[in-house]
Amino acid sequence: MDIPANVFNEDWLIAASFLLFVVLGRALRHANWVYVREHTHVYLGAIAFASVIWLLRAGIGTTLNFHLLGMTVMTLMFGWRLALLAATVIVSIAFWHLEAGLLAIPLNTLVMGGIPILITHQLLRWSQQHLPTNIFIFIFVNGFLAAILSSVAVVLTGSLLLWWTDTFTAHYLQTYYLPFIPLLMFPEGIINGMLVAIAVVYMPQCIPAFDDARYLRKIDDDKPR
Repeated sequence: MDIPANVFNEDWLIAASFLLFVVLGRALRHANWVYVREHTHVYLGAIAFASVIWLLRAGIGTTLNFHLLGMTVMTLMFGWRLALLAATVIVSIAFWHLEAGLLAIPLNTLVMGGIPILITHQLLRWSQQHLPTNIFIFIFVNGFLAAILSSVAVVLTGSLLLWWTDTFTAHYLQTYYLPFIPLLMFPEGIINGMLVAIAVVYMPQCIPAFDDARYLRKIDDDKPR
């Protein structure tokens, strides 16, 4: 969902820009730049891939549209700080290409990037503290489930903002947009879950959130000798 700049007054856009500037500035100061230097091709490739899937969209008009986010796998691979930077770049590319209004980039970055990153990061921390250290739990909860929850949260938040600004009525959103949530959340979950599974199996070094010493060696220790 794209939230155009013309539905908000200038004060709200400035507030969103200031909030993104503060959070992004803090993130950049503490980001793992060593990891980026060692995996530059992976980071840039992930941004390019996510930019493409953001441009592949369908929907109703120019505002009520559907597209995959991919922020869950980005968060697990690069951490929330670098994922937020990537989200800012991705939203900027998408809005520049679609000529959707550059003033709306900060607000859309917070909604379509910040919300999935926050949900994925918090769910990862919760699962590490309360769930068994099982590789399948990691993939299902932190990949599949986190992406589903993120997709639903983004659609509901965007719909709430569009209703609050009188861009669309609640009846219109409930009739023509919100019923499509299942068609969006399950592909989001499947794509992110599959990418997380592939990374865990073939490139575990590219997904620092997955500690093979914690998840795999425990399985080996439980095997009968």
